[in-house]
Amino acid sequence: MLVKDMAEGVGVRGHYLVTRKELIPFTSKPGRFLLMQLADKSGEIRAIVWEQGEELAAQLSTGDVVAVEGRVTVFRESLQIVCNSVMKPLPGEYSPEDFLPSTKRNREAMLAELATLIDNIADEDYRGLLATVFGSEFTRDFGLAPAARSMHQAYVGGLLEHTLNVVSVCKAVAELYPEVDRELLITGALLHDVGKVQEYAVKAGIEITDSGRLLGHVVMGYSLVTEAIVGLTGFPEEKALRVRHMLLSHHGQLEWGSPKQPKTLEACILHHADNLDGQVSKFAEILAASPIGERWTTYDSRLGRSLYMGEMAMPPEALEAAPAERK
Repeated sequence: MLVKDMAEGVGVRGHYLVTRKELIPFTSKPGRFLLMQLADKSGEIRAIVWEQGEELAAQLSTGDVVAVEGRVTVFRESLQIVCNSVMKPLPGEYSPEDFLPSTKRNREAMLAELATLIDNIADEDYRGLLATVFGSEFTRDFGLAPAARSMHQAYVGGLLEHTLNVVSVCKAVAELYPEVDRELLITGALLHDVGKVQEYAVKAGIEITDSGRLLGHVVMGYSLVTEAIVGLTGFPEEKALRVRHMLLSHHGQLEWGSPKQPKTLEACILHHADNLDGQVSKFAEILAASPIGERWTTYDSRLGRSLYMGEMAMPPEALEAAPAERK
């Protein structure tokens, strides 16, 4: 049951994220009870464990997911769960999507699109490389991973969405410029962020792994693809060089975390396509989260500025009531 659907007297059974925990002394007897704040993607609710609260508190940490059974009551005009049972769930009992925002696009459809893109690569070397990297287990994790922790598409399925967007931009550019190696460009676009599968851990929140902090997705993706190339018999060195350069240079500038600047046409296009989707996605997220009728968004620290919405974002009734200088 989602938090937003809870009501007084309703029985609760589900998985929730522990966002806060505190032991409170009983007023009428020795000992302490456990007070928690539980959350899912729909909201938060207070939860009480009257019995064995101290033992349970020692087993739990903020950020853990717990399996809860109990009943909703009202305390000081707010809902709370009185818990009968609180346990740590077994692996696979819950999905990160229960606690994290997810792509609005259909993930299964996007995974099918990814598979089609790989199958449609005519070059046998590139298709073999993509098939090796995108094995079934890796593809499953790729489909869950975020594109970032906060900058853009920081949600379940964000990496898959971002990658397909970058491929679409690259395909459009390749149509304009016949000198582009289209197969190489699409291959590089599909592979450019594969290191993010190892950089981020999607649990009840998006975390950066130790290897992600120490190495980063550019280096990790380069290593992953290099290992796949080494395992392919007879993969041409020139193709391997160009693909790996695209991974190392896709951030574009040294100060943006790119070990190399783009030095091939395909690497240049990939960098700009990657940056374009990241920027457009950030703008779209900020605009979508802003109240209707406001002329400017709130200041966004990621961009270092507010965004202008103007009268086009205002409902008709607000425009009618607007001062003459706005019309």
